[in-house]
Amino acid sequence: MKRNQTATAGIGLRSFNLARVLAAALGIASAVVASQAAAQAAYPNRPIRMVVAFAAGGSTDVVARAISQKLAEGLGVPVVIDNRAGANGTVGSDVVAKSTPDGYTIMMGEVGSLAMAPGLYPKLPYDPARDFAPVTLVARTPLLAAVKVDSPMKSLSELIAHAKSNPGKLNYPSSGAGGPNHLAGELFNQAANVKTQHVPYKGGGPAVLSLVSGETDFGLLSRVTIDSQLQSGRLKPLAVASDQRLANMPNIPTFNEAGLPGFTAETWFMVVAPAGTPKSIINRLNAEITKILPTPEMKERLEAMGAFGVGNTPDAAGTFLRAELAKWTKVSKSANITLD
Repeated sequence: MKRNQTATAGIGLRSFNLARVLAAALGIASAVVASQAAAQAAYPNRPIRMVVAFAAGGSTDVVARAISQKLAEGLGVPVVIDNRAGANGTVGSDVVAKSTPDGYTIMMGEVGSLAMAPGLYPKLPYDPARDFAPVTLVARTPLLAAVKVDSPMKSLSELIAHAKSNPGKLNYPSSGAGGPNHLAGELFNQAANVKTQHVPYKGGGPAVLSLVSGETDFGLLSRVTIDSQLQSGRLKPLAVASDQRLANMPNIPTFNEAGLPGFTAETWFMVVAPAGTPKSIINRLNAEITKILPTPEMKERLEAMGAFGVGNTPDAAGTFLRAELAKWTKVSKSANITLD
């Protein structure tokens, strides 16, 4: 009888201790949840780092600095640019993908590292669709088909016709293998059913000069890259690779209008955060950035780059990113382009 009473007492004591442990665990969990909720409610309360995966002075950096200045005013804390250049933007992107998802590290991403890299790098250390939470698509910068001003090809249809009748003889420059100019040229080959040759250069400047000198025959380049050559009359734009004309080049047709339906090739900029960043923080960042984009000052800055401001929802930005991933991965796989 005493043995049974002792056993019962032991069970009761263990149950009591287990109940105390569970209560303590629940208390800790509740405290953590409450602490996280309080931190999110107070967001932001310290400086935010905006990573740019390229060197200072490039188009991604210019857009990031323009946005960060106004974003800092809206959030009431500094937004500090952190340039992490290397490997076509994949080094900085990987830094952000592996950062704490607390809203204090974000990135001004772009088409190369977010949509083109997965099809180019067999061992890419991050997955754009899995490792990032899109905040908003900031801007789109369509590429321009351009030729030397005295080129015999005076329109996009003439360029296509010339390429068809001279397979493999026309060439186009890029600022480097695997970049937007390169893959846009491959997309053009596939869409127009032509064969042209890619010539990579070390940067946008040499690529543009090759077109001006006649070393290359046509290019798919951004407005900001070739603007001085357009202004001086050395290059002639044939078409805009977008679904709408540029505001500051209203007389230049889109590819669709010029005879290549549905063709678009753009560089673009998107603010992203590490996956797992609380939705409330994503929404706060989205609200502040989308207020900035329609302002006259920002519209003027973007138009000078040949860009359209966007400012969509996080869900719409995610849908756009997935579509661009599928598009550019298909292009690189079809053309058998890979980078180490």
